[in-house]
Amino acid sequence: MAAADSWTEILHFGLELLGFVLKVLSIVVTATANCLLPKKKKDLAGEVVLITGSAQGIGSQLALQIARLGAKVVLWDINEEKLKEVAEEIQQEGFTAFWFVCDVTSEDDVNAKARQVEEKAGEVTLLINNAGIMQNLPMLELSSAIIKKTFETIRAFLPNMEKNNQGHIVGISSCAGLVGHVNQIDYSASKHGVVGMMEALSEELRLKGSSIKLTTICPLTVNTGLNQNPITRCSWMMPIVGVEDAARQIVSAIRREDFIVTLPKRIHFTLCLARLLPHQVLSEFLDFTDYCRVKNSDLKRILPVMERK
Repeated sequence: MAAADSWTEILHFGLELLGFVLKVLSIVVTATANCLLPKKKKDLAGEVVLITGSAQGIGSQLALQIARLGAKVVLWDINEEKLKEVAEEIQQEGFTAFWFVCDVTSEDDVNAKARQVEEKAGEVTLLINNAGIMQNLPMLELSSAIIKKTFETIRAFLPNMEKNNQGHIVGISSCAGLVGHVNQIDYSASKHGVVGMMEALSEELRLKGSSIKLTTICPLTVNTGLNQNPITRCSWMMPIVGVEDAARQIVSAIRREDFIVTLPKRIHFTLCLARLLPHQVLSEFLDFTDYCRVKNSDLKRILPVMERK
């Protein structure tokens, strides 16, 4: 009897393993087909889209491009002057924009502004966490006060999305969230955190049977001014992407509901392969391409700006 039970367990495990392998193959084939064939893009018209860090750079371009697709855009930033300029530009084009000065590092401010957003614009259906800070300094020169400002927030809007069983959360990470950058220890740590948070949240929502979508964006280098001295040796493989082009690719990834995307896309395979090889190979690759060789920022210039913010 014991031997029969043992063989039954082995057979059952074998069938489960076969089912697992077939599922994996199906997922790989589907994902490959989605990469090679055009994927239907969802309509953003009527969506209420909140974008943090939307006063300039990628955030402002995302706001403009998404508004032109017919969505209501809600702009959050701590730079009131530039925030208002972006909102006015959108409104002058005949589209809908709301703006709120909000410090995403303050839970009280986030919750207060979230209530105001719901009253004025409605429930947020698409949240884009874009706010971020880059100091470009070695570890021992980092300001702890500034490090604490590198922050993403989701909890204020997730309850309504879960209640309605719909919504889309976008985390703007970086290739610094996949490979550590020199002179960007705090930035790399926060962006690795975004990737991990989005993956963990995805699993949490999946186990709940949730229909909420998640997308993580990992740009290589975008010429936003955040990185003061962007350089590239192999522009054919690792180009410096313009802000408008980066925003266009991000909007496309959101509309396709992709899970994780690098900008440019072709760098994704390279980074995945680098993680499978010995670490010394990755170091040699970084040396050869001059990738991640970011010069130090002028701390005297950064601190007054951060204090004003």
